Amino acid sequence: MAMASLSPAFVAPSSHGVLLSSTDLSGAGSRTTWRGEAASLCRAPSRLPERCLGLVMLAKGRRKWKRKATRVRRYETNTWPAKDSCEVNFDEALSSIQQRSVALILNRNAKGVNKKVESKLQGIVGPARTFACCSEEDAEHALRKVMDDCECKVVVCGGGDGTVTSLLNMMAKLREEAVSNERELKSSPTMCVLRLGTGNALAYLTGAQKNYAKDLSDLVDHVEEEEVPEIPTSTICLTAEGLPSDSPDKMHCFFAGLGYDARMLQDYMWLRDKTKENRFLSKMLHNPLGYLVALALRTLPATMRGEHVFHVKVTNLGEDAYSMDPRRGDWAFECKKGQVIYEGETGIVSVGTVPYYGGGFRLFPFAGVRPGYAHLRLSHIHPAAATFNIRPLWQGTYRDYKHVHDFLVKDVMVEVDQPTPLHHSGDFMGTASKVRFQVTSDGSTRLVDFFED
Repeated sequence: MAMASLSPAFVAPSSHGVLLSSTDLSGAGSRTTWRGEAASLCRAPSRLPERCLGLVMLAKGRRKWKRKATRVRRYETNTWPAKDSCEVNFDEALSSIQQRSVALILNRNAKGVNKKVESKLQGIVGPARTFACCSEEDAEHALRKVMDDCECKVVVCGGGDGTVTSLLNMMAKLREEAVSNERELKSSPTMCVLRLGTGNALAYLTGAQKNYAKDLSDLVDHVEEEEVPEIPTSTICLTAEGLPSDSPDKMHCFFAGLGYDARMLQDYMWLRDKTKENRFLSKMLHNPLGYLVALALRTLPATMRGEHVFHVKVTNLGEDAYSMDPRRGDWAFECKKGQVIYEGETGIVSVGTVPYYGGGFRLFPFAGVRPGYAHLRLSHIHPAAATFNIRPLWQGTYRDYKHVHDFLVKDVMVEVDQPTPLHHSGDFMGTASKVRFQVTSDGSTRLVDFFED
């Protein structure tokens, strides 16, 4: 204001009164106030000394100390380089910053995958290497991109055992297409399993922890500097008769089963469907505890009635197989090609190339003992005996020569006398009357190893 340069004693006329300098009222500062006709509405500032006023305000907790920010002249800042254009190529910038060795394929339908998990994992791998999928078509499209990128060393499976198996079958399909088209894939990545599913059988094998973010972060840091730590694993090629018409002709997996375990899985699926609308029950039962609840509510009562027993014939189609004898300290006896290695009543026929079943259940203790073989187990143990021996069964130490029969096989044909529930990788497939299990060990399937040497 122009008046600020005048003397404090200057008085300016106004239509409503006179405008005085506050110096005339309190002798402190240069603030102005109105006086005249509206004098009754405006009180003059207090005449207390400034020091006393400060002490009063401090006692009331109203004193605020402020420091003026130092202003920097524009010509003194030299942060932005002078260029003719302001456009930025974000794709080029991201590719130069983000890692390129690890790709993440997330199954948004998996139990352990939500927006928070997706955001956390994407922050580790980077948005350019994250593929969030809602269907198998999305996952196959993402996998094609990954296997056509020579820089990709690892594909991370964001889901449970079913998700891993789905990607395993897609990789086999892409390899077959490449061979038929006489085309070579640019990448054959190692598969990484995170603990994001329900059973997490493969996570127990590889040592994946509940802190999935730390596992992924450590993997990304390790791959940038060293080779990928991996476990060469065999897989099972499964072909079955009697399945629904929309089922594929063959499926690749790490473990599968007929009978009791598939029936238990079928009962667990029933329990999930019944509790999916209840938020509390779904949170409590959609996990390994749910298997035990389904076992108690449906599977055990059915087995007590003898509904789980069926007649089976197992024929060895491979060059050789081995029968394990627990009476002799699990000594292996050779079985010839074409030999019927088992025929009789049983309640379960399971086969696996990895030791663990869902929830850390070590159903296949001989898996991995001899490379290129799968552990085939047949059992007709009584449900009461199984219940009383649940701990050694869970740990894989239970042996019973008369009721539990173990084999190491490469290629077997399993024939049953009635349609029997079948599953693979924890996914219920339907009922089958004839199933062939063939072990594939060509070295194309490798899993990231999280265990430290």
